[in-house]
Amino acid sequence: MDVTFVIPARNEEFLAKTIESILAKIRGDSEIVAVLDGAWADPQIPDHPRVRLTHSATVIGQRAATNLGARMSTAKYICKIDAHTSIDEGFDIKLIQADE
Repeated sequence: MDVTFVIPARNEEFLAKTIESILAKIRGDSEIVAVLDGAWADPQIPDHPRVRLTHSATVIGQRAATNLGARMSTAKYICKIDAHTSIDEGFDIKLIQADE
């Protein structure tokens, strides 16, 4: 796995659109880990092989949710983003190239 995009989210109305946008623009072997903090996503997140969801029934906060997502990552790189973010085409590959 190249990059894990970690998205801590609590009642984020644009989470599904953000995930859809990331999936359309990643070009490497990358994944998305969304941490649903205290509530399930609404609208619901469709199943996708590159998307993993985890849910905390009690609110744990953004920092703890980010750390949980990072621990779930199997990638070399982790990119924490907000649930209402858009990325550039091939952003995952550009992050890797910038590090090299």
